[in-house]
Amino acid sequence: MPEQSNLTQVKCIIVDGPYSGGISESIGDEIPEWVVALCDDDGGDITTHTCASYESALELGHLLAREMKVELIIEAMRAE
Repeated sequence: MPEQSNLTQVKCIIVDGPYSGGISESIGDEIPEWVVALCDDDGGDITTHTCASYESALELGHLLAREMKVELIIEAMRAE
């Protein structure tokens, strides 16, 4: 996590993805990942967290938005 002073600049939480997390060596399929970004008022990332599932990204996004009392923006989709 960034310094506490940087966290006061967080204006929203954005949940986005899936993105490519690479290729699984064991099965050869793409590994999806989701990003939970803490953003400033210009939409710039202050810090990001990577999650292995859509559900865990949503859960983290809701938790952070509730704790920080900021808007939650969900741009993520489930992996196909």
